[in-house]
Amino acid sequence: MADTMTTDNAVRQKARKFVEVLKTTETLPPAKMQIYQRRLQERLVRHAKEQVPFYEKRLDPLFGPKDTIRWEAWTDIEPFSRAEAQAAGDALFARSTPSQAGDYSERATSGSTGMPLRVRTSGLVGLMGFAINQRIFNWHGINPDDSVCFILDDTGKFPYPDGESGANWNLINRNATAHNLSVIYTPQKQAEWVHRKQPDILSTYPRNGAAIVEELLRLGRKISFHTIIVHGEILEEDTRSVIEGAGIRIIDRFGGVDTGSISANCGQGPWHHQFSDVTLMETMPDDSQNANAGKRSTLLMTPFYNYAMPMIRYKNGDLVELSDEPCPCGRTLPRIERVLGRERNLFIFSDGSRIRPDMTRKDYAPFLSAKQFQVIQHTLTHIEMRYVAEDPNQPINILGFTKLLQKLLHHDINVKLTRMDEIPRASSGKFETWKSNIPNP
Repeated sequence: MADTMTTDNAVRQKARKFVEVLKTTETLPPAKMQIYQRRLQERLVRHAKEQVPFYEKRLDPLFGPKDTIRWEAWTDIEPFSRAEAQAAGDALFARSTPSQAGDYSERATSGSTGMPLRVRTSGLVGLMGFAINQRIFNWHGINPDDSVCFILDDTGKFPYPDGESGANWNLINRNATAHNLSVIYTPQKQAEWVHRKQPDILSTYPRNGAAIVEELLRLGRKISFHTIIVHGEILEEDTRSVIEGAGIRIIDRFGGVDTGSISANCGQGPWHHQFSDVTLMETMPDDSQNANAGKRSTLLMTPFYNYAMPMIRYKNGDLVELSDEPCPCGRTLPRIERVLGRERNLFIFSDGSRIRPDMTRKDYAPFLSAKQFQVIQHTLTHIEMRYVAEDPNQPINILGFTKLLQKLLHHDINVKLTRMDEIPRASSGKFETWKSNIPNP
């Protein structure tokens, strides 16, 4: 989510109109949604085949006699991965774009894998992003007069102790106050800054938000914000417990620079709704060996509005757990029960098995006291658990903890425990609870 809105009145008007369109499309029955999607798909694929070198041959299966679209051949289009997108480079960039798509901007993904992806984004995507933001605020009853503190920037652009203050962070009230601080500072400094600003809403990464809440509680400070909008990381259950345990509502957003907004949690519960009216989302089965892998899927995404760099059947490695259950909110947008992370976070073992790790405080509390942890797979058999002790005087049961990880992960591992005063975030400001250094085949 952008830290400020556009000041262009024409863009704001268009975005508001699109918010009204979204109110209609989010309740469409599946058959009508498919008609809506295919109109947007057709515009995109015709543009991509004509203007984007990467797709000149790749989209051939889709086109029939007299240049008709053969929708039954959609799944014959080969999906492509982030690594393939990186290798394609400029071939994914459109030579020209329709005038209504607007000027493009260029940026890079956070590079959590060590290799950022250059992404060009049509101006139209930004307009849709403003509308999607407002959709999410509407779902959760956000007051457009509320003030917000953003702690997302990782460049040092908004230095402590003052940060930067402005306004215009939502589509309805351009005078609503917004404060910005870079995420590079300690949780103690961030908490002190947030307490001085007294926002109604905090917007940051999940683990960072929980650390700020914990610091404010430790100091006995009254927490002014009623909502945390979280981005960029998986919302772990322990993190959720810290935030919601303090009486703070969570708005959990899922998306990326390369895909745009994918989903957000419904105001009726923690599950997400896919934004299938702005992005076509298909799924591939998760082939890891978790007991419930059958419920898990890898997403294939086709954002409809990025004409500058079309991503058609793009597999960026996001894994989700889906649900066919209808939502009590009445929206027909498909449900994502849980967002699970990236394929790169799968742990791979000596017998070739691939496991998506999962562990809560309830699991490890009998063996060690930790308020934060990070598990790193260094080799096929060597696992390191870094942790920040909650009670330094509590004894550690290393044998019991090793048996726990062997049960959760794989029997053929050895475990090293490393106590730390603080577990550093990545340079992007994000935090990965589970990190594998083994290349994914």
